[in-house]
Amino acid sequence: MKQSVTLKGTKDGFVLTLDDTAAIGTIHDELDQLLANLLAENKSKEADKKVISLEIKTGKRLLSESEVNELTTKISTNSQFQIKQIKSDVLTYDTANEWHEANSLQMEIQTIRSGQTLTAKGDILLIGKVHPGGSIRADGSIFIIGELLGIAHAGFSGDDSAVVVADFQTDAQIRIADNIQIIENKTHEKLESNRKEFAYINDLHILEFATVEKLKVLRPKMDKVTGGLM
Repeated sequence: MKQSVTLKGTKDGFVLTLDDTAAIGTIHDELDQLLANLLAENKSKEADKKVISLEIKTGKRLLSESEVNELTTKISTNSQFQIKQIKSDVLTYDTANEWHEANSLQMEIQTIRSGQTLTAKGDILLIGKVHPGGSIRADGSIFIIGELLGIAHAGFSGDDSAVVVADFQTDAQIRIADNIQIIENKTHEKLESNRKEFAYINDLHILEFATVEKLKVLRPKMDKVTGGLM
């Protein structure tokens, strides 16, 4: 007879696997028996009451909030296990939506004025101007068709592979992950020549500029945008 509940040890603790085809009542009955056996075994061995890490895998079964509460209460009350996580192979709507936002290119057509901040969870394409005192930030890369006079912060959550493509103007502030650089005063001729540049983090972890012709070479996966424009 197939077991509905299996417990296996790992180097980090234990993994409790619940059969996603079994009735929830059957799972609780077997879990009660498993916990009782473990408790009796620990008593016979006079085991230390140390906390043991436990990961629970539910397969293609997505537990409701009440089922999670019942399960965690049962385990914490009747064992030395401390639940590290409950993992399911089911993709929820919220998780799918978060993934889509993080992997899609967000497009905005607007002007960012002083005091305003435009944010994106993934890459962002802005068609417009960022005025001094205005800012745009993204967890991914930033592409601006227009002048950047304010702040552009790409890789906001720490992604140092992100880039910033823009018409960089004097006093604009570029940030990629934790790296910061301010555009110094330049002549009109130099500003014109910089309009086809992008900012990136080089192999020495220094913020650097290069012509857009080198973007494909330095970031070969940059044109593989998932999800299209939102």
